[in-house]
Amino acid sequence: MFRAKNLAAALISVALLWSLPSCGPIEEEPLLDSEGEPFALPGPYDQWLTFSSVTPEDEISLRPTMAVEFNAYLDADTFNSYGALRFQSGDILEWGRVQYRMTRKTILFRPNRDLEGNLNYILRWTADDLRSVTGAPLHPYAMLPTFDTNAELEATPPLDRPTVSWEEVEELFDGHCNFCHADPGWQLPSLERDELIGQRSRQVDAWLVEPFHPERSYLMHKILPDYPVRRFTEQPPPWSGAEPLSLDEIERIEHWIAAGAPR
Repeated sequence: MFRAKNLAAALISVALLWSLPSCGPIEEEPLLDSEGEPFALPGPYDQWLTFSSVTPEDEISLRPTMAVEFNAYLDADTFNSYGALRFQSGDILEWGRVQYRMTRKTILFRPNRDLEGNLNYILRWTADDLRSVTGAPLHPYAMLPTFDTNAELEATPPLDRPTVSWEEVEELFDGHCNFCHADPGWQLPSLERDELIGQRSRQVDAWLVEPFHPERSYLMHKILPDYPVRRFTEQPPPWSGAEPLSLDEIERIEHWIAAGAPR
């Protein structure tokens, strides 16, 4: 009888607990666009895409080159080289060309013509579908700064990449990679130019090098130490004992691919 009474009391206590309001975390209100529709959200293990830094930071010349760094690698198919960024001062709109520097997670922007002197310009991102390579959207409240033009500052040069020859790239491979890749015992892909360009990756459906498109070249995905969309570890792997490629060296390989992977 005593056990039955205790069991009944326990069941009543459980029922009362279930009937109490939940004390769990309160869900945040969804972010809504101007039409009241919720914005796309990053995945459960991802983070919003946002701006990390913008340079110059204050005054700009009448023909500046702006460097907009992001917190993640960009999906280059979600923006184009024209119309992704613009300067705006009241009704004055100045468009320009952008260039994606993959290694630095940075977009360079230069207006097509000189800005007006002694004006305050807002730098605006205009590509609505911008995504990171993991699919994370740009945070809807991510804002770019404003700038004052100064006619006394020198104009910056056009968006030209440095010229990098295959000889320079081959030298990097010899110093960091070929003691394994050139060894037949490892049965690794050759790092010779013609085989890189004509070779599909063994790990994913992509070219090892796609001329003019470093962002699509699996070689770049493998040598960038924190690139999130690839199979297995970065190259050279930490256990190999090889000296890792520096960001400057990786960027030289990027410049070479962007120029069409010349001989």
